[in-house]
Amino acid sequence: MIDEIFSNQVNTILKLGMDAASMRNEVIADNIANAETPGFKKSEVDFEQRLQGIINKNYSDKTSLLLNITNTRHMQINDGNQLAMFQPRIRAVDGTSSRNDGNNVDIDVEMANNTKNNTFYEAVNRSMTNEIKILRLAITGKE
Repeated sequence: MIDEIFSNQVNTILKLGMDAASMRNEVIADNIANAETPGFKKSEVDFEQRLQGIINKNYSDKTSLLLNITNTRHMQINDGNQLAMFQPRIRAVDGTSSRNDGNNVDIDVEMANNTKNNTFYEAVNRSMTNEIKILRLAITGKE
């Protein structure tokens, strides 16, 4: 029962966002740590564009989202199976290199990415907190 309460599509997306931000933080730290390593190629976390593609596909193909209903008062649900299987992934960035030693890490870019990622994490965290507050209000009737 508890799993069903927390496994809606919004919570699934928020959890994936937090996972991606955590993974991205590790990747950025690894990139910065290897900024002076000859031949090192930086990595990035591929998340937002892939997630948007899944969401767009789901909403463009309405038949995959809808249940058969026998009464107009029945509610439509989407269990988010595609989202539950989706995971952020790390990919190496090969195409860029502005240094003679083959390393393509730019500290300024990585620091900007770190700031952007921290902001993203805080926004997702705030949204998850709001979802929990709504559930608490629904269950207890108190904020």
